[in-house]
Amino acid sequence: MGNPTEADFTYEGSTAPPPYAPANTHTESDTPAYQAVTGEGSSGVSGVTNKIPQFLNAYFPPLTKWSRMMYLGEHAEQPFFAVTTHTGLSGKPMLEMHAGPTGSEPIIATAGAQSRFCSGKTTVVKLIPGGGYLESSTETTTFNVKETYVKRHVTYPFSIEVGLGKDTRVENFEWRGSSGEEVKGLDKSSWRGYKLVRLGSDSLGPGGERASRSTGASSDGKEVVAVYTANGSFSRNKVFKFQFLESGATGVLGEKFALAAVITASKIGYMEFIVTQSAAAS
Repeated sequence: MGNPTEADFTYEGSTAPPPYAPANTHTESDTPAYQAVTGEGSSGVSGVTNKIPQFLNAYFPPLTKWSRMMYLGEHAEQPFFAVTTHTGLSGKPMLEMHAGPTGSEPIIATAGAQSRFCSGKTTVVKLIPGGGYLESSTETTTFNVKETYVKRHVTYPFSIEVGLGKDTRVENFEWRGSSGEEVKGLDKSSWRGYKLVRLGSDSLGPGGERASRSTGASSDGKEVVAVYTANGSFSRNKVFKFQFLESGATGVLGEKFALAAVITASKIGYMEFIVTQSAAAS
């Protein structure tokens, strides 16, 4: 799985969310690792009123080589979000995520280049109130995700407001390439993916090598709150897998964080899919 060439992703705009609490781990299947908290059969992110599943697969419609619509859901036959994709020449963001499964619902998140003529290494992400999401907010939240290289490893850092109600503050997060336990727990057939690290979290231990670090901790001891990997098994239509972990799954980080995690993972996944398809066609 190669690095995206334009997985372009800082908050433009306070009290810490509740403390870290460990969550369960994921087993290899299309079902979520976490039990349902409330709602009708869907295992939603607790604290976000079950509106966002803890586990998502990304699908294109079956038996099609290319589609403008990508679907996010726990199962292919039960999509939760529709994501409209656009080319750079359209003048629209590369991804537009809708508040429902058909693509006719309000757009609640977008991710794309800074301008039609500048793809660069920075993605502009917008979270837009509507369709029952971000109802407590009256303004669009805009932040950037800038592709960054640290010791030859690509990362995608961003900042977003976290917390519930009036108890909020801005925290920093970072998607890091990984082939560790979180990725293997999401898809044992995948050799590499990304983990979303909560940079402002309390240390979960000394970090270090995988064999010695605490469960749910990154190499520097920070909390891993989500994980992504491209689908490691043969499939005609499944593109990637995503799951919230630890405090990301409990919902204490809030709805803005949850949507930010999903749309940024979708951007990474879609770009990697394009790169893979281009390589296969050449």
